[in-house]
Amino acid sequence: MKNYSSKFKNVIPLLIIGFALFPAITFAAILYLDPSSGEYQPGDVFMVDIKIDTEEECINTVEANLSFSQDILKAVDFSPGNSILTLWVKIPTIDQESGLISFAGGIPGGFCGKLPGEPGEINLLGKIIFQTKEVSGEQISAELEFLESSQVLLNDGFGTPAKLTTRGAVFTILAEKLETPEDEWKEELEKDNIPPEPFKIEIHQTPEIFEGKYFIIFSTTDKQTGIDYYEIREGKGDWKIGQSPYLLENQELAEEIKVKAVDKAGNEKIETIGPIKKPFPYWIIVLILIGGVGYCLYRKLKIKYQKSK
Repeated sequence: MKNYSSKFKNVIPLLIIGFALFPAITFAAILYLDPSSGEYQPGDVFMVDIKIDTEEECINTVEANLSFSQDILKAVDFSPGNSILTLWVKIPTIDQESGLISFAGGIPGGFCGKLPGEPGEINLLGKIIFQTKEVSGEQISAELEFLESSQVLLNDGFGTPAKLTTRGAVFTILAEKLETPEDEWKEELEKDNIPPEPFKIEIHQTPEIFEGKYFIIFSTTDKQTGIDYYEIREGKGDWKIGQSPYLLENQELAEEIKVKAVDKAGNEKIETIGPIKKPFPYWIIVLILIGGVGYCLYRKLKIKYQKSK
């Protein structure tokens, strides 16, 4: 009995230490920027990748808020091309005046990092496209960093926040142009000749949205430069820029509905649905009226003919 008691007493401290270390070991993620440094001249357009290292954890939601030196850098665009985020809770927004960039997205089914032997990079969240401004005097540094409001949630069914580490970037901007400014984003756009992925259009109706009126939902991705915008066309009407969910003008659902997805390079993918309800056959009424008038004329002519005999 003394041996068992002694062994049990030795195990208890190890268990306590193990439980104490468990959260620190498992709940972790790293948001970082690539490249983290670089040297650019005035007028250069360059891209910065926002990436995540899950440290072998499974995550399903990322909210990233970043600040940048808006007096030195101009945020030209944000590309979600090839992002692991497929469900955008908050579409990427750029506030140049405040020097802020923010977005939030989800990964249905979760993301547990790159598998051994898997080719390419699959931890990309998005790309920020910057253009350097003119600077006076000597070279100057421009910073890009994550704010404390950024967070990553684990794919554990409870939305548990991961212990988050962030790594920003510092870029050196030269005071003078040494050569013709480079444009990495233009080169990326010129290489993209592939349209967005195929997608489905769904028609829905619920009292909680648009006061119970019919609307459509749609979504797709573009693996190269990312989706720029959507256009919707009902019947033979004009194309109109819109987002999902989109309230239909024709609540009779009697017209064909088209949705056009356009990527950053201008490539298009068009999908179609409907008409769901067939339009009322007014031509039948016209035929009935014509037939009725014709029958009445026939009767009158027949009676007149009989009387003339």
